[in-house]
Amino acid sequence: MYIKKSEEKSVGEEIRSVNSLNLLVITFLIGLAIYLVAQIIGLFLTTEAYGPIIDGGNGSKLLLTDLMFLSLSLGMIFLTRGKLTEYGLCKPIGKLNWGQILGIGLIIGSIATIIIIVTGANGNPALSGLGIREKIILLWFFSSVTEEIFVRGFLQGYLNPLEGLKISIGKQTISYPVLFSAIFFGLIHIPLLLFGADLISVGVIFAMTVTLGFFAASFREKHQSILPSIGIHVTTNIGGTMLGPMIYAILVGTI
Repeated sequence: MYIKKSEEKSVGEEIRSVNSLNLLVITFLIGLAIYLVAQIIGLFLTTEAYGPIIDGGNGSKLLLTDLMFLSLSLGMIFLTRGKLTEYGLCKPIGKLNWGQILGIGLIIGSIATIIIIVTGANGNPALSGLGIREKIILLWFFSSVTEEIFVRGFLQGYLNPLEGLKISIGKQTISYPVLFSAIFFGLIHIPLLLFGADLISVGVIFAMTVTLGFFAASFREKHQSILPSIGIHVTTNIGGTMLGPMIYAILVGTI
């Protein structure tokens, strides 16, 4: 059977499109499975019925959930026999502008928190009851590292074959892995609705995490490492829990 070159190109593009969609769907399902398992284990072991095993509370749930993100992500990397460098677990390539990276994170977190305060929304209920020590150790650092290994490390690394495929949004060109990483990271924060967060809070948090996800994923792709994405994640959490409230207090004159 003879196929013209134009037809060959069309068939090739169609096959490529189908394969790309399949990889995106598979990656989403794996990511969703990891998220659900981590959340279920976190809830299961921190309920009052299992208090003798682990003391209940948001701090314990956050720790267990993040531990599951870490262990399941590293387990999947091992099962897929991938090199750690392919998943961004390596030194960054190229020159890093840490001032820009960390500054963007502080701005994103601060703006989100100020909006929540101004609108009178109740914020993220998962953070209620956390002391400053827990916020620093668990939220600022441990969560930032484990979530980045999960989303920007494993999931985005799994989509490395699609880095050459890009979509144009306005004047910005974004690769499929970066777009997937940003949207997925936002989506896994929507279930906060089930834990007592109001619609305004979830809307702001979704916008914040998608924005954070876009920058973190872009830095990860550019420098082939999750270290820059961990840095911006840490400062976003700092901005959201400390700098944002401080800026608001200064603006209204309470401090």
